[in-house]
Amino acid sequence: MTKLVKAIARLNAVQLVARSLFIEERLTGNPAFPILTPTLAEIAAVREALQQAITDAADGGRTVRAKREQRRRELKLALDALAGDVISQAGDDAELILGAGFFVRTNSRSSEGLPAPLKLRARISDQVGDARLDWGTTRGAAIYVVEHNGTSPEDESAWKQVAETTRIRHTVSGLASAKEHWFRVRAIGTNGRSPWSDVARTLVR
Repeated sequence: MTKLVKAIARLNAVQLVARSLFIEERLTGNPAFPILTPTLAEIAAVREALQQAITDAADGGRTVRAKREQRRRELKLALDALAGDVISQAGDDAELILGAGFFVRTNSRSSEGLPAPLKLRARISDQVGDARLDWGTTRGAAIYVVEHNGTSPEDESAWKQVAETTRIRHTVSGLASAKEHWFRVRAIGTNGRSPWSDVARTLVR
């Protein structure tokens, strides 16, 4: 049996905004979901309110930080409701669920049903603070998850998700300059998720 996985419970405010944007992009113009509750416009309004709260809280005090947390909870609840509507329309169709920007879990035997992405490369960019990544196509993949580590590849707690993408290349921005960074990629598809790729390393300008 296929189960929709929202993957939003532990996201901080900035990560939740990125997750919402990805889901909104996947659902915009998606013919499998012509009518959604809440609507994408309603999701966007809640997400934009959180983005404004993040900006306001950057140099603010306890009150504005509390408002940011409230907006985060509101967006999480809106995405929870959206996920419920997606699953009510998609049923057990894993391709439809993935096409809506959510993840799937089938069973324990298929949880590692995809091979790890191969040939991951991380290269220095002309832009300060950027690293350019590319990797080989994984058969059966619908989404690739990219993680970054700015400390050491052996430090598991330092790995942080920086992107979800349908492409086999991605530019990671906002990295600390004049130091090494490490990256890894995982594929997610109808057969579950793959192991992590080999780690790639590059120096960032």
